[in-house]
Amino acid sequence: MIFYILFFLTILCLLHFGRQIRIKGFDGLVAAFTVIFIMASLRFDVGWDYRSYYRLIEKDIKFYDSQFARLEPLNRTLIEISQFFDFTQFYFIVTSFIICFSFYYIFKRFSTDVIVSTLLFLSLPIFFFNSLSIVRQFTAVAIVFYGFQYVRSRMLFRFLVVLVIATLFHKSALVAAPLYFLYGRKPHFYFFPMIYLVGFLSSDMLYWLVEHLLPQYLKFLDRSIGEGGNKVLLLFQSLGFILLFFINKLQFNKKENDFYFLTFYIGLFVWSGLAQYGHAGFRGSLYYTVFMLLLVPNILIEIKQKRLLRELVYISCLFFFVFTLYLGKINPKKDANLPYRVFFFKEVYDLEEPKEIK
Repeated sequence: MIFYILFFLTILCLLHFGRQIRIKGFDGLVAAFTVIFIMASLRFDVGWDYRSYYRLIEKDIKFYDSQFARLEPLNRTLIEISQFFDFTQFYFIVTSFIICFSFYYIFKRFSTDVIVSTLLFLSLPIFFFNSLSIVRQFTAVAIVFYGFQYVRSRMLFRFLVVLVIATLFHKSALVAAPLYFLYGRKPHFYFFPMIYLVGFLSSDMLYWLVEHLLPQYLKFLDRSIGEGGNKVLLLFQSLGFILLFFINKLQFNKKENDFYFLTFYIGLFVWSGLAQYGHAGFRGSLYYTVFMLLLVPNILIEIKQKRLLRELVYISCLFFFVFTLYLGKINPKKDANLPYRVFFFKEVYDLEEPKEIK
């Protein structure tokens, strides 16, 4: 765990150094995301699903043909390239680059505080650590997030191109299509507490929608799949409750802020409503909750005592970062994050299998 804490502090120092000290040619955000990319791309057996992808690329998996055939086209292409060059890690390097570059690019262009956005990305369990596990879907989430620039500039065709590319990594990206039409909408204040509360009661309604609109995803609504990250959901529900007090008190006149609030609460609605059906809820919500990484810095700007509050946010992010590592450590099957290992001189037999729960 000490290694990860040093990693977090290194990112914080690079970002802070880049803001406080002007050195020609040095960009703190570039340096920070370079370190994040290196960390993600060199990993071995870090991330819950890493083992499955690795075995698939190595063809060391049962029913390889059917497992490979179910993947989306761009995943199959990357895996075939990895197999052609006999370089298994190629798949993880490319997907890590797509994820890191997309978040870097949007933070650079649209975040009012790149330090806060980056630390939230690192520390909240559903973002960076999640990207190390659900590789295909998080690559799609990152590509959709990159497409926000076209949502903002009202370039529908370019956004659709980005959306198609995202679906070629993971079909679930289709749920992000409404993002384009949400931009510029300004719901009444009472919409937000209403959708927040209804989220706790909407499981049957959302199940019906999936059953009739996306029946191929019903298999993911098996109540036995998992708990859906209940501790993490509680954290986000608490955050959603706190943010309700800012919507009315702060003067939000920009379309971006309305969009960030709207997407966050829609994402929380989906997550809360489908939480009892395993991981389907939080996975489906990612395309919307990701915009909280741009929302939180905008809220901090409007609050007095910015410097003190920013420092409290840094400390909170470190707490959440350690909390995420703790969640992995208490998993009875396998710690998905610890120990951190690099892929050099590693083979398929070095993968750690999850423990059987009796």
